[in-house]
Amino acid sequence: MGLDPRLLDVFRAKIANPMNWRRVHHCLMSYSQWDLANPDGAGALVDNLSGVLGVPLTPAQRAGAVNWIVGQRINPRNPLHQMRMWSVVNGY
Repeated sequence: MGLDPRLLDVFRAKIANPMNWRRVHHCLMSYSQWDLANPDGAGALVDNLSGVLGVPLTPAQRAGAVNWIVGQRINPRNPLHQMRMWSVVNGY
């Protein structure tokens, strides 16, 4: 189970708004690599982003996003990881 492509398109559109981007960036920077390495921390991030952007998630979409985040081994404070995630958001 991975990211729902339609859901990713919705998040991309919402993050394109500069006011949302600031809130998303603040949200992301509040998590550590260790938080995102486990399903509880990744789930908290998914829930937080969903709330910040006003995007409701089904349980299946949430589970897919959590599994994807844990599998990416993201460190939100690492500039290389930030660029990689920006590429995902922009669809590169």
